Amino acid sequence: MSNTKKSAGGTAIPSADKENISSFIIRQAQEKIKTSDEKKLGRYEKAVNPAVANALREFCGQSEEFARAIVESDKTYDDCLTAICKGLGSSISDFDLYTKAVQFWFPGAVVEYQMMIRMSEYELKEPEQESPKPVKTDISLSLDSLLDW
Repeated sequence: MSNTKKSAGGTAIPSADKENISSFIIRQAQEKIKTSDEKKLGRYEKAVNPAVANALREFCGQSEEFARAIVESDKTYDDCLTAICKGLGSSISDFDLYTKAVQFWFPGAVVEYQMMIRMSEYELKEPEQESPKPVKTDISLSLDSLLDW
């Protein structure tokens, strides 16, 4: 009897297949987040519909886990719009709106925002990457090797 361990080679998913599965899940989630039929929506839902849909689809592209939560949920995008617009007053910031939409699908999720101002087209260019600094290495010298004749 051999004591060799068998690997789960037949059950492991190759990385290329994992990427395909990830892409598939993201596409499914993005398709679930279609802009709603304007006729079915209330005044507030109509106002936020396209922007919320675009933001949620972008978030799906950033996080497979978020996309998976949308795909596996029984909730619909219309349910999301209704929930995030419930109790709205006269205004809400985009940031608060997108955060409410994300938390509708994934309670406890945190949305971070980064805003920057660019004063000219030249500031839009990505800064050049600095070349890596040379690594310093210690040099060991032996006087014995110098005096060896």
